[in-house]
Amino acid sequence: MSSRNPVLWPEGLFVKPQHFQQAARAAEAALHQRLGSLNAAFYGFSELQLNDEYLSLGKIAITRARGIMPDGTVFDIPADLPPPPPLEIEDDGAKDAEVYLCLPLRTEGGREVSWPDNAANFRYNVQTQEIKDTHSADGDLAQVDLAVPNLQLKRKADDSSAYTRLAMARILERRPDGSLRLDEGFYPTSVSVRAVPALQRYLEEITNTLRERSRNLANRIGASGQSGIADIRDFNLLQAMNRWWPCFQHLARQGQTHPEQLYLHMSQACGEFVTFTDESRLPPEFPAYQHTALRTSFKPLQDTLRRALGTVLQPRALSLPLEALDYGVMTTTLEDRRLIDDADFILAVRADLPPPTLRRLFLQKAKVTSLETLNDLVHKQLPGIALHPLPVAPRDLPFHAGFSYFELDRRDPAWACMNTANGFGIHIAGEFPGLELQFWAIRSE
Repeated sequence: MSSRNPVLWPEGLFVKPQHFQQAARAAEAALHQRLGSLNAAFYGFSELQLNDEYLSLGKIAITRARGIMPDGTVFDIPADLPPPPPLEIEDDGAKDAEVYLCLPLRTEGGREVSWPDNAANFRYNVQTQEIKDTHSADGDLAQVDLAVPNLQLKRKADDSSAYTRLAMARILERRPDGSLRLDEGFYPTSVSVRAVPALQRYLEEITNTLRERSRNLANRIGASGQSGIADIRDFNLLQAMNRWWPCFQHLARQGQTHPEQLYLHMSQACGEFVTFTDESRLPPEFPAYQHTALRTSFKPLQDTLRRALGTVLQPRALSLPLEALDYGVMTTTLEDRRLIDDADFILAVRADLPPPTLRRLFLQKAKVTSLETLNDLVHKQLPGIALHPLPVAPRDLPFHAGFSYFELDRRDPAWACMNTANGFGIHIAGEFPGLELQFWAIRSE
């Protein structure tokens, strides 16, 4: 027979304790089922603080804890009930042992209360308190027996088949002096990230990292030397960072962020960021959310997100500043010699000449070579690295009206001088009215 059906209260009913007990059970069951239908993971610690002094004595004790047991029982230690007796660890075989907060299960028709004259391990202990009548003018005090949940601490190896329980800690080792060392990276079963210090620290870390990376990326896009050349990937990445930073900041500030809510946001952020940072452009297969195994659920997400945000994306197009010298000479120094091997070099030229005339004259009058060979090349009137006019601006460069673009031919025999060069030298003979020159390196994909 179900014990969750409500009580009938007809007129003239001879009220017995069973009526109120059944009414309480029905109300609790209805509330628990309604909440469970909204979120099956609506149980765990919302706050947890262990007593560090007891660890030095080889015991585990709770200083403060709030939360909901898997069967819906709420607890608030020490506000509403005293901490459970400390759990003493006497053997050396406690390594990697998990510790649980346990409560005896309610059984159909079974006894639930342990009275002082018959101390037994039942679901509730009796606690007598003086309760004030807050509805009457007199406000008298009366002694009322209260049912206090019989919370206990048990190890995973202990028999807990008749208990509902919450994982709260893991013992790493019992030292020779008897003191205990706990796993600081353990994730207790919780309904709030605040009850999982390792997860709360990570959330704050990711929030700060997102803010710093977005600020750096925005500065790079807006830098004077790079203005206008950031490719669409940089803007999309900045947009993603600017979208996720306020989200994670809100979650970090919230006092009661549910782990499943954080899991959902982190998995979405991972899927978006690996689009930019992973060669496959696809996220890995993340484990399903497991409320009783939070570390297993979150560790792959944490590693993926940390790795994605730690990847430095370099812009494909790099502006190489030109220093104008006498007699039509311009030079630029290469700070990164790897560009010689994996970049294409583009000259962008504008002058107060018709574009066809500019392209024809520039090919005749301009010479490009290494810094070290420029003087010799000019004096001997030797050809430099071949230039090929481009019909349109490369897609990685900003478009400016009136500019003509020339690509340095890496297959030209004259390119061999760049293998040991520290930079480029450019010589332009003759007059080009209103001449503007830009030099770009475009990294390969």
